[in-house]
Amino acid sequence: MSLSDIDRVKSDFIASARRALEAGFEWLELHFAHGYLASSFFSAYANQRTDAYGGDQAGRNRFLIETLAAVRDVWPENLPLTARFGIVEFDGHDEEMLCQSIDLVKQFKDGGLDLLSTSMGFSAPVGKVPWAPAFLVPFASRIRSETGIAVGSAWLLDAPADAEKAIAENEVDVVMMARAMLANPHYPYQLAIVLGEEKPAWALPAPYAHWLTRYRSNSNGAL
Repeated sequence: MSLSDIDRVKSDFIASARRALEAGFEWLELHFAHGYLASSFFSAYANQRTDAYGGDQAGRNRFLIETLAAVRDVWPENLPLTARFGIVEFDGHDEEMLCQSIDLVKQFKDGGLDLLSTSMGFSAPVGKVPWAPAFLVPFASRIRSETGIAVGSAWLLDAPADAEKAIAENEVDVVMMARAMLANPHYPYQLAIVLGEEKPAWALPAPYAHWLTRYRSNSNGAL
């Protein structure tokens, strides 16, 4: 990418944020993970530039910091601005990358980021992800404790007990469950039942909860 290409892409981020606001969205998340452009700038594997946008960590951070600043300028302060960011690669250099991530996330927070959705970079050619329930939670917890920013996490954090534990023990501030919701639209209701909520139907929007409660009380049957 030329410097003019970089400026154009940052302008595209600004334009997208403005369109989202005009469309009525109230939460904006920047995708800085999973080998996408911002993730590639941050990655020492992907970023082989020798100019101001590459080289040392400050250079590899630059695109992300400038993009966040550009979007923050047009996104209202009273609405959440978050980023999904790859904090680790599982390439055998976890501690080094995590320390670099912590340094950058502190700058994100100073730049007005409200919450970090912790994920993986997916830029390492030899990464070995330790797939297991809630495997990213300890990394997210460390980001939270060392930067002071609110954090979210996902990745095999769908089980009710795991999600509840992560929140209850202040390891994360929010649990993301997009794929579970796509797979099962009744998931929030079923989670509320498993977690012993007194009125589980009210985990849903009020119009649904009202009629679901009446149906359950009249039919005494499971959905």
